[in-house]
Amino acid sequence: MASFFIYSSGIIEPVPTKIVITDRFSSKGRGLSGNCEIAGALPGEEVLMEPCGRRKGFLRQVITPSQERVAPRCCHVPDCGGCALQHFDYQSQLKLKQQIVEREFGSSVKPIIGCTDPWRYRNKMEFSFSQNRSGEKFVGLMLAGSRGRVLNLIQCHLVSEWFSQVLEAVRSWWNGIVDLKAYRHSSDEGHLRNLTLREAKQGQGKMVMLTVSGNPDYALKRQWLDTFIETIKKVSSEPHLSIFLQVQQIGKGRPTQFFEMLLSGPDHITEKLKIDAFGLCHHLDFKISPTSFFQPNTAQAELLYSVGLEALEDLSGARVFDLYCGGATIGLSAAKYAKEVVGIELNHHSVFDAGWNQEVNQIQNFSIHRGDVGEVLERLRKEAGFELPDIVIVDPPRAGLDGRALGHLKDFAAKKILYISCNPKTQAENVKELTLSGYALKLIQPVDQFPHTIHIENICLLER
Repeated sequence: MASFFIYSSGIIEPVPTKIVITDRFSSKGRGLSGNCEIAGALPGEEVLMEPCGRRKGFLRQVITPSQERVAPRCCHVPDCGGCALQHFDYQSQLKLKQQIVEREFGSSVKPIIGCTDPWRYRNKMEFSFSQNRSGEKFVGLMLAGSRGRVLNLIQCHLVSEWFSQVLEAVRSWWNGIVDLKAYRHSSDEGHLRNLTLREAKQGQGKMVMLTVSGNPDYALKRQWLDTFIETIKKVSSEPHLSIFLQVQQIGKGRPTQFFEMLLSGPDHITEKLKIDAFGLCHHLDFKISPTSFFQPNTAQAELLYSVGLEALEDLSGARVFDLYCGGATIGLSAAKYAKEVVGIELNHHSVFDAGWNQEVNQIQNFSIHRGDVGEVLERLRKEAGFELPDIVIVDPPRAGLDGRALGHLKDFAAKKILYISCNPKTQAENVKELTLSGYALKLIQPVDQFPHTIHIENICLLER
């Protein structure tokens, strides 16, 4: 008799079910049978599922499991949308991600660099608040395949145990305040939106940020904030503990605005990275503000940047542009080897952090400009004495390079472009355009930053 896994605690009332065989993964890392997506199913498995809509099904039982299936560590698999592949052997995960990059680029791809330890690796996680019609409260991650439904998370093996402890404490705090409601975007009603937790893996500090509605009718009372601060401090022994309140204000016809308020502790945490390239090893300190971008996997970020810079072969005497630079982690790393680095970043918190990072690491050959990448490059090119870059480093958002930034890259005709991306699909589209304008793709190097998820970080090197 075939072994199987049961993921539900039982069905109270009879529901329609059907047996299907899955044949591939969806783009979200879920099993597909025809066009029906089933969270928790692996390709080649015979499963019992409950249809829930035209293209989705709930996994009720695995009848014939895949040989690549393993027992998940987390009790929330496969209900939680946080990681889609925890029940998939880690080496098989790496093979899948390798195939995804190869499919997008249709070129020779270097073997993916996996994690030495694929557990407890994340330094940041964002949780959501929600309530159902009966008023039951939920705080955690989104349910896999749902439209905004939240799972009451009690454990997560992608982060340290501190995250679960804080989450449980915040849940108890919220349940103790009857009048405190989860925010509903459709009506702009309610108080609580998100809870963001960060911790330094190699540096110093932990950070908690509570995001609330900007609707003045739902402003939090002072006593609620006071008890929230007390709650966080009770479960956090870290002496460098930062607690923030973020107000998210929406309105028709105007962009969403965010306002941060420091409630307790330092206004940032710090992280350390060791960058090893060109036979030289540098240790750098980085400041992380509540809304600044920093790679979620600290250990793999060291590898990502070291491998990326090493691929450039020689930075001595080079003028480097670091576009979408964030807090300038890779830009300041490059400055240790290059003649000059110019960074461009839109987020003003990240720009401030980059200035602090430059000062604390005593780096003189770095400068940064705040603004949209395309607009800043347009302005810089009009200035007297503008010098073209020898090398350009880009690490854009998931949407990839916008048309204006891509146009500037083509015009610059830099000797090399180092393109780092968390979305190989849009990266491949941009790379194709650059190859049509005189570049050759010399390196494709995937790095697994996000074990147990379908996400991939990828390095491309283009040469003129």
